[in-house]
Amino acid sequence: MKMQGISTLLGMLVLLSGCNTVPQKGDLMLNQLDGSLAQLQVDTKQLHQRLQRLTENKSCQQNAQCKILAVGHRPCGGPEQYLVYSSQTTDEKLLAITSERYKKLKQEQQQRLGLRSTCQIMPQPVAACQQQQCALLP
Repeated sequence: MKMQGISTLLGMLVLLSGCNTVPQKGDLMLNQLDGSLAQLQVDTKQLHQRLQRLTENKSCQQNAQCKILAVGHRPCGGPEQYLVYSSQTTDEKLLAITSERYKKLKQEQQQRLGLRSTCQIMPQPVAACQQQQCALLP
């Protein structure tokens, strides 16, 4: 009889000790928020990599083919960077769609994290065709 009582007591202790590992409602909300922010980070990184791939072939014949794309978003406004690309080798429609999606995700990410930045204006650079490659002019 005593053994049965001890095993019952041990079983109850095991069950009760497991209660400490059950997440609280607030913890679940925090984990969901962290998970969605993590996914947002992954998505923005993938879109930035796609922008890099779309603009990697910078072959050109003339200056008019070299273009500048304002990319992303800074919390205080304006782009986070500029990419140079060649209209001769780049699908400009796909580039514009990808860039707009990236900008929106960056804005959402910055808003959710409450990020701030300097309000310094980044002047748009100038591109030219040099040695049959689009490049930023110094």
